[in-house]
This record gives sequence, C-alpha cells and structure tokens, in this order.
Amino acid sequence: MNALCNDDFIFADEDDDSVSPKNQKGIWKVAIIDDEQEIHTVTKMVLGDFTFNDRKIEFLSAYSGAEGRELLEKHDDIAVVLLDVVMEHDHSGLELARYIRESLRNQKIRIVLRTGQPGQAPERDVISQYDINDYKEKTELTARKLYTLMYSCLRSYRDIVALERNRKGLERVIKSSQQIFTEESLEVFAEGVIKQITSLLYTDEDAFFGQIDSLVSHEYKSGIRIVAGTGIFKDCAGKTLDDNLPQDWQDVLNQGGCGIGSIATDNYFMAQLNGKHNQRNLLMLSGIGPKNDLELQMLEIFCQNALIAFDNLQLRNEIEETQRELVYRLGEAVETRSKETGNHVKRVAEISKLLALKVGLSPREAELLKLASPMHDVGKIGIPDAVLNKPAKLDDGEWEIMQSHAEMGHEMLASSDREILKLGGIVSLEHHEKWDGTGYPLGKKGEEITIQGRITAIADVFDALASDRCYKKAWPLEKVFNFFKEQSGRHFDPHLVELMFENLDEINAIRARYKDDYVDEVAE
Repeated sequence: MNALCNDDFIFADEDDDSVSPKNQKGIWKVAIIDDEQEIHTVTKMVLGDFTFNDRKIEFLSAYSGAEGRELLEKHDDIAVVLLDVVMEHDHSGLELARYIRESLRNQKIRIVLRTGQPGQAPERDVISQYDINDYKEKTELTARKLYTLMYSCLRSYRDIVALERNRKGLERVIKSSQQIFTEESLEVFAEGVIKQITSLLYTDEDAFFGQIDSLVSHEYKSGIRIVAGTGIFKDCAGKTLDDNLPQDWQDVLNQGGCGIGSIATDNYFMAQLNGKHNQRNLLMLSGIGPKNDLELQMLEIFCQNALIAFDNLQLRNEIEETQRELVYRLGEAVETRSKETGNHVKRVAEISKLLALKVGLSPREAELLKLASPMHDVGKIGIPDAVLNKPAKLDDGEWEIMQSHAEMGHEMLASSDREILKLGGIVSLEHHEKWDGTGYPLGKKGEEITIQGRITAIADVFDALASDRCYKKAWPLEKVFNFFKEQSGRHFDPHLVELMFENLDEINAIRARYKDDYVDEVAE
C-alpha cells in the first residue's frame, strides 16, 4: 500500500491541463477514506490546485471503514469518495460501498475503489457485485490520471445532481400547481399563485427575507384590472393596471408586447398569456426571481400553467355569474308577477348565506344556498293571478291552491342534475315547513327539514314581514322581533332564531344594500 510514496510517481512528467482558479462558486467535497496517511497527503498535494466549474475541492479524511461511515452520515453532499478496499479488515471498503448505496441510499456520490492489493478484491468480481463507479490499482494513479479521474467523476456527479434538481423542480411545480388549482375564487387563486412561486424558488420559505411586489391581472371589457397583489400592490385588487403600475414596471410590460411568453430581468419577472377570447392575463414579480436557468424554466412552466388555469377559472366564473343572474331574474320575475319587489329575493339570498355561515356550513355550501334560495317561490309561476294577487284573505280553496306552489317549484327543479337547481327544488319544497311539524306540504318537523330549508324559511319570513307586500304594509320591527321570539321552537329552528338576533347588524346592512324605497332599515 506504499505505491504513492516515491517521488517519481508523484511528479511524473506530464502536460499541465489544469484549469486556473477563478472566482469560486462553492466547493466540491471529496472524501479520502484510507488507512495510510501517505495516501491522504499525496492525494491532497496532487489535487491541491484542482478546479472544476470554477469550484475547488474540499478534502474530508477518514482512516477506517467505521470512520468513513460517520463521515458519510454527516456529509450527504460529498461528490466523490476515494475508497481503499483493505483497511481494518480485508473487505472494509467493499462493505462501506454497499452501505453507501443500500443503507444511506446515496446514488449521487461517485465511488472510486483504490487498492494496493488487487488480489484481495479482483476487479471483475468487484465491478459486477458492487455499485461502484471505478476501480483503480494505486500503482495506476499518476498525477495526470488522478486529474482525469476527478474530472470524470465530478462531471458525472454534476449531471446527476442537475437531473435530480430537475426532477425535484418538476415535482415542486406539480405540487404547487395542485395546491392552487383547487381554488375556486379568482382572488384566492391569484394569491395562491404568488405564494407558491415563493415556495417554488425557496424550498425553505424561512430562508427568504424581503418584500415581494407582485400582481396578477386580467383584461375585462372595461380594461386590465389587478385581481390580487402583494407588496406595493397589496391594496390594488379591482383597480386598473394602467393607473397603478409604476413606470419601471410599465417598461417591462411594454417589452413583452402581447401574447404568450415571459421576460426575466435582474429585478423583474413577467409572464403573460392571451385567453380564449384574446384577453391578456398577466403575472408580474419584483423582489424575487430565478437564480439559474433551471429555476427560470421551472418558473416559466409554472406561470404559464397557472395563467391557463386562471383563464379557465375566469371563464367558469363568467358562466357561474350568468347562471346566478338567471336565477335572480327568475326569482324577480316571480316577485314581479305577484306585484312584489324583486329586491326581496336578493335580500333572502344574502340573509340565507349569512345564517348558513353562522350556523357552520362551509363557504361553498353557503354560496350554494345563496344561489338557490331566490328560487324558493318559483312554483308561484303556476298559481293563477286571481289567487296570487288577491288583496283580501284567501278562502280555503284558494289557500289550498296557493300552498301547491311549494310542490310545484320542487317538481320544476328537483329533476335537474345541477347542484343549484336541485337545492332550489329542496328549498322550494321545504321553506313553508315548520319546526313543530304543522307546516306544509309534507308536515316535516325538526331536523327532518334540511338546514337549508330552515334557513330560507327564516330569511323569507323575516324579510316578508319587514317589507310592504301587495296585501299588507310592513310590520313595525318590534312586532317582527316579537313574532320570531314567539315562533322560536314552533315555526322556526330555535338555534337559527338565536343566530338571527345575534347578527341583526349584518342583516341590517344587507337590507340597507338592497333597500326598497318604502322599507325602513332593520334596527335592534
């Protein structure tokens, strides 16, 4: 094992093809695991001025298989290990090579076995049975060959690390995309995109310090508006882009022109995509950016995917807005036919959503009820005008006809596969049921009535009593409150009545927002 100990070997004549050191960008860790001190000394001497990709070598030393294990467990970023076969026993190096691959599961490190006793571990057997990258007799390793070996190993290690970073980068793009694509609100979606970009570029978010100025914008008929932002754009949601974009940002935007693509400068990153109807979707960032080509590629892929999803979400929201408007107009048509204000259905919708949230339904369930509750009286379309608009009290036969509107509305809507219409059918059927079972049409009681039906009943009756109708003037609010106190546990779910009284301020705000000219505000 003394093959490296003569001067002729150490300083064999050769051309100097080493790379002159430049500004260092980190180091390469190389482990020397050998039980002879001379091997460590000579290897460090020969490779002392070695650089690859402008990075020098940091040597780490261990003198036995056991020490080698400790070293490798402590440093998971070692690029190359120069490993002696025979140390404390004949197969110490071979056992350590297997330990690296199987126990530490380190596939990146390049393992070079060096032996002064090739008979102890024949090359053919070792290469076939152990996952190593090279096998050298120590007598082979002149300074030139050691240089060549190091270049080969570090190139291989660099490429494996790059592939691993690409894989992890792709995983992070997919994970980030999955997290934002679950959002249904444009504003929340846009905020999620900005947040995920930070985690995409900074795996450890705690490692990032500083302010990110960013915005996501969409082109509407009225112009390009900011949907969400951070930093200097934090309070700009809903505002026009032209009026709120600083000149330096405007310059970057002008560079991009129109269409698909991205621009990265030292201080800014911008991605843009034209939507299905040629509207511009923009994502702009400052204060954070890609540090290398891989991160730039990751950011471009993520942002383009995000903008495509953003455009699809915008299109879906437009469809939902159209559906919502149709529902309101249908409810208003019924109210107009019964000579009542169309604002009644809007107030019922908003009060229903408020109570749904207060009782613990999810935001999505509350929004669904808001969209469905305006259809609670849709069955009145089938009620004759003479009955529907009779100013006097209905006789028994007329009352029976009027009661049929609940089932009529249910029959019109319940067969639909659409969530909103299906729930509208349930609300239509149940909004005249009573907590004590004396309501119609089915005489359900208590929790046999869906929570949506119970909520709509309170919202509908409250607004009906507090508003002028064709057959009556609005009740004084004190009388309305007393009625609900009397009917709590009889007509209405007592818990919901409690919630109604606890949230009169918010109900008052809703009624003020959709106020009829002749309706007084609700007050406690």
